[in-house]
Amino acid sequence: MTFKTKYTQVLSALLLSFLLLFAVRLYFYISYLDYFSALSLGETLASFFMGFRVDMMIIFTFTALLWVALLLPFNFVYNKGYRVTIGVIWGTIIAGITYFNIGDSLYFGFVNRHLSDELKVIGNDVGILIDMAKDYYPLQTLLSTLLFIIIVAVFYKIFAAKIIKQESKPREWIAILLIFVIAFLGIRGKVTGMSFGISDAFAVNKLPSGNLALNGFFCFYRSSNRKSINHSVIKLPQAVKNVKEAIYSQKTIYPDTAYPLMRHYKKAPKRSYNVIIVMIESLSAKYVDALSHNDYGVTPNLDNMAKNGILFTRFYANGQRSQEGITSIYTGIIQPVGFEKFGEGLELYGLSYLGKEADANHYNTIAMQSSDRGSFRIDKLSRLAGFENYFGAEDMPKSHEEHGNPHFGVWDGDMFNFLSGKLHTIKEPFLSFCFTASTHAPYYSPGKKWEKYPQDVKTEAGFLNTLHYTDAKIGEFMQRCRKEPWFERTIFIFTADHANQAKQENPKHIKGPKVEMPAFHIPLIVYAPKIFKPKVDDTVGSHIDIKTSIMDYLGWQNDFSSIGNSLFDKTAKERFAFAKRGETIALTDGNETINYNFKNFMNNKTDAHTKHLETLLLSIDSAQANLLKTTHWMK
Repeated sequence: MTFKTKYTQVLSALLLSFLLLFAVRLYFYISYLDYFSALSLGETLASFFMGFRVDMMIIFTFTALLWVALLLPFNFVYNKGYRVTIGVIWGTIIAGITYFNIGDSLYFGFVNRHLSDELKVIGNDVGILIDMAKDYYPLQTLLSTLLFIIIVAVFYKIFAAKIIKQESKPREWIAILLIFVIAFLGIRGKVTGMSFGISDAFAVNKLPSGNLALNGFFCFYRSSNRKSINHSVIKLPQAVKNVKEAIYSQKTIYPDTAYPLMRHYKKAPKRSYNVIIVMIESLSAKYVDALSHNDYGVTPNLDNMAKNGILFTRFYANGQRSQEGITSIYTGIIQPVGFEKFGEGLELYGLSYLGKEADANHYNTIAMQSSDRGSFRIDKLSRLAGFENYFGAEDMPKSHEEHGNPHFGVWDGDMFNFLSGKLHTIKEPFLSFCFTASTHAPYYSPGKKWEKYPQDVKTEAGFLNTLHYTDAKIGEFMQRCRKEPWFERTIFIFTADHANQAKQENPKHIKGPKVEMPAFHIPLIVYAPKIFKPKVDDTVGSHIDIKTSIMDYLGWQNDFSSIGNSLFDKTAKERFAFAKRGETIALTDGNETINYNFKNFMNNKTDAHTKHLETLLLSIDSAQANLLKTTHWMK
């Protein structure tokens, strides 16, 4: 074996690396043909192409520095010992990745998902892996070990081979620079936007597509910063029993014991009402005067709809990040502590999605945000959740009514104008989701006409001014909606992604008393004057109850999994809100709140009610985490 130049030698090693990872993916595909039969030929080929991109990111990430070391324009790089050493390192890396992915392919048959970082995070699964290798797949384990040795030997042979043309020229530094650029782009997987993530691997909106494109090693190293969390303080059977008792409703049925929290609503008359969900950035309950009576005076339009709609006074965010609010509204679950985020791996565990459920009921769907399309990966998340159409700031014309540029995307007014245009032509029934951005810190002012307080981009005063602006644009949006023929058949849902965390550096500038509010308390206003009578409702709820409420009220009978309950369901046994902040989880029934940091409960009470809430909190955490982990959350 000889090579004309050092470049052809490195290219040969790269080609072999790609072929090995492709071979494992092909083996994975053939091993689970029944599972992948849900994909058409075109979808399968598109998923394999996404798999090529995944492999490219892996190979470039872990071997790019080795290419550079082998291609440096110095004479010493032609030393056989030097090249063989680097070649063996390269071969060992590729052999290890191949070995890992073969094990992942076998493990997939146990849980229908890729390995991710179970070796580090989920200690109980290590036993599964060892037993699987020893008892279930001894021949495959032996052959994989032999393959590992062969791969390293082949790489040794490649880099021990003679290079005919051995010369180094200064102009080769240009090639080195080009290699760095190629490696950087390959590692990112994209030229612009956020780097290629797990959600990007879905060639089509089907879980088998994502699983075919991905592999265990990619999932492992992309989630390697997760911490080990004990989600099994209460064993799964008891946890499921406790949760089912808490969320009991006379209106739901559990059709499959293999998916113990999957349920659907009993047959009821269908209502073909349209639904528009508006998620407002950083809107704490205390800023809505109709709810808190703090007299901030910046939400007159929301206040009006609160007074003429259903105002839920004890509604909570499930987290303190926008992505967590989107996750809960789209999927009806709360990302367990230590798990991947939605868009970065959580979608591989098998979820139920609002958009898909709407589509199954013949709804047209649309989602958008004021920020750029890829912000928080909402473009990918909306597609995964089943929304037909998605738009971001790049799609929205600017009206130029506002002064200056917002910190994120376009001004909310531009988004609401764009949404009005889309809803003017959309076919009924429809479900729409939109997410504002103008109230996100730093609080850039859209213009003096909306500045009710001394403007400051860092303080609560600046936030109140941006909220005043967003509320005004919501009012204009609603005026346009009232002129549409579908207005009387439409349910408007206004809520927030999370509570505001603005620093009150100049409290003397803020009108009204300061009221201590729970850290997750946000508004929920359901406005449909021809459908609902005005009402103040003190039912305890959270983000995860929005999807179930929509399904219940519209009479959808899709299977879904969630610990949430419909806010319209009067037969629901218990009402609670589950939330998390970092590595602390909390549960409130509206009267008492308990906190748990995965070591201790942070409460002083020891009465029976407190103990019940503690057991329910641990049960919810255990049931969610373990049913997701074993892919028994949703069929």
